[in-house]
Amino acid sequence: MQNEQRVFALPRTRRAVLTGTAGLAASTALAACGAERTAPTVIPPTSPPISPTAATIAPPAAAMTTAAVPSTAPGAAPSPSATTSGKIASRSPVVPDAFTIPPTPFKTVTIIPVKSGKISIFKASQQPPPPPRNENLWLQELEKRLGASVEYTLVPLPQYSERTTTLLAGGDLPDLLSVSPQSTPDQFRALQAGAFADLTPYLGSGAKEFANIAQYPDWVWKNSAIGGKLYGVPRLGFLFGNPLILRLDWAEKAGLPAPKNADEVLRLFDTMTKGDPDGNGKQDTWGLGGQGGDWSMVFIQGMFRVPNGWRKNADGTLTNAIETDEYRNALTFAKRLYDAGVYHPDAATMNRSQATQNLIAGKIGAYADQLVQLNGDIRVRAEAKKVNPAANLGALVPPGADGGKGVTYNGLGFGGMIAMSAKNAKDPERAKDLLRVLNYFAAPFGSEEYNFVNFGIEGTHHSVQPDGTRILNERGRSEINEMGNPVYPPRVYYFPADPGDAHYLQNAAYDIAAVGIDNPALTAYSPTNATKGGELNRFVADRVSAFVTGREPLSTLDAALKDWRS
Repeated sequence: MQNEQRVFALPRTRRAVLTGTAGLAASTALAACGAERTAPTVIPPTSPPISPTAATIAPPAAAMTTAAVPSTAPGAAPSPSATTSGKIASRSPVVPDAFTIPPTPFKTVTIIPVKSGKISIFKASQQPPPPPRNENLWLQELEKRLGASVEYTLVPLPQYSERTTTLLAGGDLPDLLSVSPQSTPDQFRALQAGAFADLTPYLGSGAKEFANIAQYPDWVWKNSAIGGKLYGVPRLGFLFGNPLILRLDWAEKAGLPAPKNADEVLRLFDTMTKGDPDGNGKQDTWGLGGQGGDWSMVFIQGMFRVPNGWRKNADGTLTNAIETDEYRNALTFAKRLYDAGVYHPDAATMNRSQATQNLIAGKIGAYADQLVQLNGDIRVRAEAKKVNPAANLGALVPPGADGGKGVTYNGLGFGGMIAMSAKNAKDPERAKDLLRVLNYFAAPFGSEEYNFVNFGIEGTHHSVQPDGTRILNERGRSEINEMGNPVYPPRVYYFPADPGDAHYLQNAAYDIAAVGIDNPALTAYSPTNATKGGELNRFVADRVSAFVTGREPLSTLDAALKDWRS
């Protein structure tokens, strides 16, 4: 994961930000901060989650296509709209800018953020510990730039929730810590008890004093508000949902590069399974895979316009997606795909890594995943070309099963937030010091601060290519580790191995966002979901696999729903 930064202009580790909707959570949206069905304890956000309406995201008509496959093929030359700086400005507030080359470095922070003292930061980690301060040139330089010593506590991700609970119980909190109170009961109770500082006066429309944080999109402030207040700086992700990652060369060979309805989707996957798309004279390919037993249901649900987690009824109550006729129709179609033999034999058990490797190796033609898994020099598109130079992977947006438009699922657009201890932020000047630190980490792509935070010192932690691309070395990866990403700046698309990929991904994002729908309960807090979401997801996943594989008839769905409600 560590090379992701130089390839995607995304932080090195962002599984918590980017995963979820491609897997089980997308099938039920039960573990994604949804409310209870009657939602009696909902604390409303400042306003409903932002929806990328057609008026918001629709690019100029000349740039659109009626096909579900984005109009610019992977690797195609960038749009003439690309400026001499290499930037292709986004036409939508929910789709990132794209770059064909990195911009000339520029300054965004002109003062030392902190006058003096020490800052403590508590966050999760998925890497081995970095070298200590006396051996870590990056940390030493960071402290000079921030004007304070920085004490990191990096906790292994599996232990993070438990360690945070212990911290909250003790009451002695660090200055800054990563939290997700909407999905964690202990953190939500601590927030209600006043453990975290109310940062509303400093963030959102009040963030002008912190120029980099002020560049965050409006929708992330609205979606991260809890009870009308802002308790942290969000760790930015993507608002829009996931497509199907597809072998376009196989689809074109089948004569169905952009299937328009359920029958054409079935025919495409059936041809990929039985039509020898790799041309080796054997029947050793399958049309569709999955990960974690999800059966690529997020794509299938999109075809049948299943609600995103919950449907808000006219009387204000909520109906869960799995209780709808649309969901039943999606399950029926998944069973139809299974009966046609288009799923890989191991689709029920393969994990994400295995699904990815099967796609790269040319064993399956498609599976649902995050859009950023597609492009770049360490992602599936490039890896598939190493196996077969003719392989051409692209993104397929769900077509409507009936020939109309399908849907994709919008999320919150962020993964947790960096909160501030209320005790340590009682002094407004101290609060501003800490926000200036986060503002430094939030410096935008290509800035001098961004380059240091993510790549360290030139010649020591990274090298610079003739086009300005920075490549981390082993020392850079070890020393920067996960300390450089308490918060993330607005995302951009940048793929130095194939600059045209950035333009393709941006166009694909337009198409995905154009049919995005919201979860009406996504910004609400549900105690039941926070404590039972994982168990409920596992229950639904087991039932889905049973229905798809025919171990249980779909007629037992009503009984399963009764068990789920109980």
